[in-house]
Amino acid sequence: MSSKFFNNKIGNTLFDKLKGIASEMATFDRFLAVVGFFRSSGYFKLRKELGDISEIKILVGINIDDIFRKHNKALLMLADEDKAKEIYQNEFKEDIINAQYAPEIEEGILQMCEDLVSGRLQMRIHATKNLHAKFYLCLPQNHSEHSDGWIIMGSSNISDSGLGIKQPPQYELNVAMKDFDDVKYCSDEFWTLWNEAIPLTAEDIDNYKKKTYLGCQPTPYELYIKVLIDTFGDQVEDDFSIQLPDGVKDLKYQKDAVIQGYQMLMQHNGLFLADVVGLGKTMIATMIAKRFIEANGKNTNVLVVYPPALEENWKNTFKLFGIYKKAQFITNGSLSKILEGKDQYKDKEEFDLVIVDEAHGFRSDSSGKYDELQRICKSPCINMGLLRNIQKKVMLLSATPLNNRPDDLQNQLLLFQNSQSCTIDGIPNLKAFFSPLILDYNKLMRERDKKDVTSEVDKIYEQIRGKVIDKVTVRRTRNNILNDSDYRADINSQGIKFPKILPPNELEYIMDKNTSARFYETLKQLTDGKSEENPEGEGLSYARYRAVEFLKPEYRSKYKNAVHIGQTLAGIYRVHMVKRLESSFYSFKKSLATLLRITTDMIKMFDENKVIIAPDLKVKDLQAKDIELDQIIELAVEKGYLVEDIVYEADAFEDKFLEMLRHDQEVLERLNKDWERENEDPKFDLFRHELESELLDEEINPSKKMVLFSESVDTLTYLYNRLTEELGRTDVLMVTASNRNRLVKNIKENFDANSEVKENRYNIIITSDVLAEGVNLHRSNVIVNYDSPWNATRLMQRIGRVNRIGSVADNIYNYMFYPSKQGDSEIQLYKNALVKLQGFHSAFGEDAQIYSREEIVKQFKLFDNNIKDSIDKKIALLREVRELYNRDRKLYHKIKALPMKSRVMRNTGKHSGKSVIFVSSNVKTEFYLATSAGIEVLDFLDAVKYLKAKPEEQPVPFSNEVEHYKHVNNALEKYTSEYVEAADSSSINRTDLDKSSLEANKFLRTIEQITTDSELKSQCVLLRGYITEGIYAQLPRFLKALSREYKNDRVRMKQDEYKIQEKIGELVNEYQTLNVAQKHDKLDISDPQIIISETFA
Repeated sequence: MSSKFFNNKIGNTLFDKLKGIASEMATFDRFLAVVGFFRSSGYFKLRKELGDISEIKILVGINIDDIFRKHNKALLMLADEDKAKEIYQNEFKEDIINAQYAPEIEEGILQMCEDLVSGRLQMRIHATKNLHAKFYLCLPQNHSEHSDGWIIMGSSNISDSGLGIKQPPQYELNVAMKDFDDVKYCSDEFWTLWNEAIPLTAEDIDNYKKKTYLGCQPTPYELYIKVLIDTFGDQVEDDFSIQLPDGVKDLKYQKDAVIQGYQMLMQHNGLFLADVVGLGKTMIATMIAKRFIEANGKNTNVLVVYPPALEENWKNTFKLFGIYKKAQFITNGSLSKILEGKDQYKDKEEFDLVIVDEAHGFRSDSSGKYDELQRICKSPCINMGLLRNIQKKVMLLSATPLNNRPDDLQNQLLLFQNSQSCTIDGIPNLKAFFSPLILDYNKLMRERDKKDVTSEVDKIYEQIRGKVIDKVTVRRTRNNILNDSDYRADINSQGIKFPKILPPNELEYIMDKNTSARFYETLKQLTDGKSEENPEGEGLSYARYRAVEFLKPEYRSKYKNAVHIGQTLAGIYRVHMVKRLESSFYSFKKSLATLLRITTDMIKMFDENKVIIAPDLKVKDLQAKDIELDQIIELAVEKGYLVEDIVYEADAFEDKFLEMLRHDQEVLERLNKDWERENEDPKFDLFRHELESELLDEEINPSKKMVLFSESVDTLTYLYNRLTEELGRTDVLMVTASNRNRLVKNIKENFDANSEVKENRYNIIITSDVLAEGVNLHRSNVIVNYDSPWNATRLMQRIGRVNRIGSVADNIYNYMFYPSKQGDSEIQLYKNALVKLQGFHSAFGEDAQIYSREEIVKQFKLFDNNIKDSIDKKIALLREVRELYNRDRKLYHKIKALPMKSRVMRNTGKHSGKSVIFVSSNVKTEFYLATSAGIEVLDFLDAVKYLKAKPEEQPVPFSNEVEHYKHVNNALEKYTSEYVEAADSSSINRTDLDKSSLEANKFLRTIEQITTDSELKSQCVLLRGYITEGIYAQLPRFLKALSREYKNDRVRMKQDEYKIQEKIGELVNEYQTLNVAQKHDKLDISDPQIIISETFA
C-alpha cells in the first residue's frame, strides 16, 4: 500500500504531485492555496502544469512575528489594508531581487501580473493571524461526495524550494488526501480565511511591478549616476558643517577630507590621513575628532600620540577647536605609562578614539612601542557612547604611508583591523592578501643589484593601493587640489599659494685623485665585512657590538635573540659610519677615532679577563635626542648594571670573536692613519661657492632665507664654526634637540610665515631632523640637504617644513650633495655598498630603508604624481554627483531608489557586444566587463568610462537578449567562485597564519589537553581565538617563546602547570580585547546581487 506522505525527494516532490493530479483528474477546474509565503517564480512553473483551469486563488500569509519585532506595533495594526499591502509589496520586491536572472523567470513574473489583470488568478493577503498553515486544494467545479478532490497539506510553500524544483531539493514533508470529509473541512477553512483576507488587485500588482526592474526603464545617465551614488555612499549627502574658530581658513578641500575621513572611520574603525605635508593634516584630524565627539556624546575620550616635537601643535589645535578637555596627550615613546597606569592617564579601555601622528614610526610590529600601541587600540571601549561603539576608532596620520614596505603597511592596518574579520571591501582576510605580496617584494629586493626591479615593485604597490589602501586613505596632493576647479577657485579667493616643488638639484663635490681613492676604499672597508652572505669580506665586522652574539651557548641563553641583537647593533653602526663619511670628513674622523678606541678597550678587557657587555641600551631613544652614537657607547658603563650581569671572563666567548676584534683594530688603525693625512674638504668648498652665488640669490630666493639639514650634530657644529668664523656671518641659527625648546620664539619669528611678528635677525637655519616635523619654516623656499637623506620619505618631511599653507614663493628648491665618482669601479663600489646596506633592516627609524640616488629622484618625482590621476578623477566624479544632489534633489532621490537589477541597452557606436555588470554582496563590490571572449574585472574608474552618459541619451530596445543574460550570469558565477566560495574555505586553508601563530596555537591546544583547570582551558581558548582572528602581532611570538622552553614535553608542562597558568593569565590581562562572540558572529557572506547591468548593442 502506497503512503499518502511524500518528502520532496526527486520524483516525489510537491511539484510532481500537483502535476500528476492536473494530468489525471479529468474534472480539475479550481486550484485554491494557502501559503506562508509565495514566490512568483514558483507560481510560473506551477501554472504551466495546472493547465486551462478556470480558477486559481492563492491566499498568502505575512510573517507578522518579524513585523512586530521590527515595528513593535500592536496586532490590530496589520488589519490596516494599506500597511498589509506595503508589507506584501516589500516581499514581492525581495522575491524579484532574489529570483534567478533569466528570461523565463521574468516571463513567469510578468505572466502572473497578466493573470491577475485577466482575473484568472486571484490573490489575497492574510494579516490578522499568524498564518503558518500550508495547504493546497485541487477541486472540480462542484465538489461533492461523488466527485474527485484533493487536499495536500504540509510544510511546502509555493517556491522553488517548497515545490522541490530547486536542486538539491529542500527537505519537506507533506501529505495528500482525497477523502471527502478531509477535503471539505479544508475547503471550508479556506473560504473562512479567504473572506477575512485583503484582496490584491491588478492595480496593486502593477504598482508593485513598477518598483522593480521589470517595470522600470532607467536612462543610461540614470544608471551612470546610480553607480556613483552607490560608490561614494554617504559622502554625497553629508552636509557636515563646523563653526571654525577665528583665524582658521574655511577650505573646501579640508572640509571634504573631514567628510571622507569620518565616513571611513565609521565604516572601517580607522583610516590613514595622508595628505601630503603642509596641507593641514592636524587641522583635518582635529575636525574629524570634534565631529566624532559631537556624534558620540559627552563621555567621549580621545588619545593623541605624537613625536615629542609636535606636542605644542596638537595641544594648541585642540584648544582652538574647544575639545582640549576631551583628550589626553602622550609622546610616542611613553605609551607604557597608559598600560601601567602612570601619570594620571586614563585606562586604555576609556579611550574611544586614538589619533597617531607620524604613524610610519609604528610600522615595525617587532618593536615594543608597536605592541603597546596595538594593545591600546585593540582594547574594548567601556564607555559605550551614543554611537554604541565597542571597538576603538583609530586615525593614522602620515604623509607617506605608500612609501613603506608591504609588511609595514599591513602592520599599520592591523592597528585598527583584525586579519580574519577585515572590513575592507573584497579583503576577507588581510594577512592572506598581504602574504604573497610580501614574499614577492622581499624576493625583488634581493635581486636589486642584478636587475632593475622598479616596474615589478610598482605592480605590487598598485595592487595594495587599488585593493586596500585607497579604501581607507584620505590622500590628496597639491596637484589634486589645483586640478579641481572648485578647490582651485577656493584657495585662490583666499590668497593661498601652492609653490611648485622642483626636482632635487644635485651638487656633486669633486674630490682629487688621492681623496677619492681614500673615500672609496674607506667605503669598501665600512661595508665589506665577512659574513655568511659575504664569506670573502675583508672589511670591518663591527665586532665591538656583537659580543652577545659570540658568547658560548651556556652564557648566551640569558639573552633572548642574542644573534639578532649583535647583528642589529652592528648593522646600525655600519649604516651610521657610512652616513658619517657622507656627512662630513670632520664628523667621520671623530667616529673613526671613537670606534678604534672602544674596539681597543674591549681587547684590553680580554687581556684583563673582564669583558663587559651591556646590550640593553636604548640606542634609538638616545639617538632621537641627538646624542651621537659615540657618546651613547661611552654612557654604557654609567648605566648602573650589576657586575655579575655584565662582566664575563674571556673564555666565555667563542675563539673567533677575539680574532674579529683584532682584525677590526688593524683595519681601524690603518683607516685612522690614512685619514689623518686628509686636510681637504671639497664638500664645504662647493657649499661655500653655492651659498655665495646661488642659494641666497633673490631671483630664486625672494626672502633670502635658507634651511640646511644634516643628520650629524658634529657636522652642524663644524658648519656653524666655519660660517661664523671664516665667512663672518652673524645671521646663522643652529638648532638641535638640546636647544630646540629654548629657540622656539627665534625660529617662529625669523622663519614662520604665519608668525605675527617677523624678524630678520637670522636668515640661515642649520638643523638636524629635530626640525623635520612639527614646525613651519616657510618664509624660506630653499632647502639644503648637506648629507642627503637615504630615502624620499625623509626628504619630503624636510621639504614639508617650507611647503606649507602661507608659503609666498612660486618655487621650492632643494639641494642634495653627492660625492663625485670618477670611474666605473667607483660607481660599482658605491652601488655594492648600498646593496649591502639595503640588506640590513631593523626598526631603526626610517633610514633603515636605504635608496640609491637614482631611486630617490624617481620616488621624489612620484610623490606628487603617483596617484594623481585616480584621485583627480574621483574628486571630479564626487563633485558631479554632489552637484546633481544640490541642483535637482527629486531626480537624485529617484535615481538613488532605482531598483536592484536595473538595466539598460545602449547604442553608442562603440563597445558593441560588451556588457558592464556591477555585482555586490556584504563583503565586496565588483565591476565586470563581459564579452564573447569571457569576463574580466574592471576597476571603478574604468567601469565609469563605459557607463558615463549624458542626460539626454535614451535607452534602445533590448536586442540579442540571450547574450545579455549570459554575460550577467557569467559575471555572477565569477564573483561567486572568487569571493563566496573562497571565503567559505578560508577557515580551512589558513595561509595567513605564520609559523609563530601555528606554533602558539599548537602549544595552547596541548595545554587544553593536559590541564583539568577550567579557567586555564577557557583562557587558552580565548588566546587561540585572538591568534586565529589575527588581532595581535606579538602575542603569538610570546607564546612561541614559551612553547620553545618546553619542546612539547607534556610531563614537564604538567609539572609546571601553575607557572604556565600564571604566564597565560598575564597574557590574557595584557592582551584583553573583544572576543569574536562579543563583537559579532563570523560574517556570513550574503548572496551576490546584481546592482546594475548595461549592454551595448
